[in-house]
Amino acid sequence: MRSFCCAAAVALGLLALPTQARADDVRVKFDAEASGYLDTDATGVLTPGVGVDVSSVTSGWGFGGDFLVDVVTAASADIVATASPKWTDVRYVPTLNGHFKVGDVTLGAAAAASVESDYYAGSGTLSFSIDTLEKTVTPALSYSFGYDVAARRGTPLSVYSLELMRHAAAASVTFVVNKSTIFVPGLTAVLEFGDQEKPYRYLPTFAAGTTVSNGASAAEVDAARTSVRVAENSPDARQRYAGSALVAHRFDNATVRVEERLYMDSWWLMATTTDFTLPVDVGDSIRLWPHARFHAQKGVSFWNRAYEMEETAQGLRAPGLRVGDRELGPFLAASLGGGIRFMSNRVGVTLSADAVYTRFLDHLFIQDRLGGFGAVTFDVETE
Repeated sequence: MRSFCCAAAVALGLLALPTQARADDVRVKFDAEASGYLDTDATGVLTPGVGVDVSSVTSGWGFGGDFLVDVVTAASADIVATASPKWTDVRYVPTLNGHFKVGDVTLGAAAAASVESDYYAGSGTLSFSIDTLEKTVTPALSYSFGYDVAARRGTPLSVYSLELMRHAAAASVTFVVNKSTIFVPGLTAVLEFGDQEKPYRYLPTFAAGTTVSNGASAAEVDAARTSVRVAENSPDARQRYAGSALVAHRFDNATVRVEERLYMDSWWLMATTTDFTLPVDVGDSIRLWPHARFHAQKGVSFWNRAYEMEETAQGLRAPGLRVGDRELGPFLAASLGGGIRFMSNRVGVTLSADAVYTRFLDHLFIQDRLGGFGAVTFDVETE
């Protein structure tokens, strides 16, 4: 069904093209991918997907679409700690995109959706870029709007729903330093308004002065906590800012690519991410590469390993701001892997794999996690 939909989209697009363009200058690329993720925290993800792109290099236009499915199975430490059963969910993600060029200006648009049994999201993006100084300097701007709704499985949205709106703006400039080197600095700002709490997450609470060690097991937490569990409560607004820089240099048979990203937001989460890739051509039909990535972050200002109940005249009261999402706490993560691509005429096969180690620095239930990600992609291009 997915392949039929993509093929139909391509056919309709081709029929809409001028006859001369269809005959002389249209490239169609199909790709199919299967990827998977598995970690020591009992989370597994299987993701098949298909995509198609139609473009004209000389005329400067193109459009395409993708469709992927995430099948997620989880029995993580958080789930076990709340005595919840293992669960499986499916996410469907269709995307569409297109661009066209007028002189030195390229205009683009994209739309995406994400549908789960208890989460619905949609977004749209408009983009603009212009070639200047004989295409050696290309500034680019984009704006995106996203709208998400989180629900609880089996509960009507009219009874329970959490809404989140997102405005994102990005600016970058591609500098062609010389025939072998490019430099791309960029800035991103995201404004979020709404509820970001997780509908199913309830946090253990502790009496004042209780000491709970990092990575304490569910049994240790149960022995120390109070009888009260509270839902997450985070601020209703968040501003995210990031600056990045990419440098890529081409040698005779290899390209080195290094990217650095610095991030901070209004919740005072700060992070740094460094990514390194070195594609090496082995003859005309094989390319292989090592890949490494390092990420470090401090937690949000209201992060706490063990939230304590406060005694008041009205009784016990939990902290006003409280979250349990491990991605909001302090941690270090390192990835190491690589890939290989086989190319023959217009057909390509790509294999890639990465191991990811994460060390949690101030968390309950877990101290570290080892995960593995792998992907197989097949693509074919026709004219």
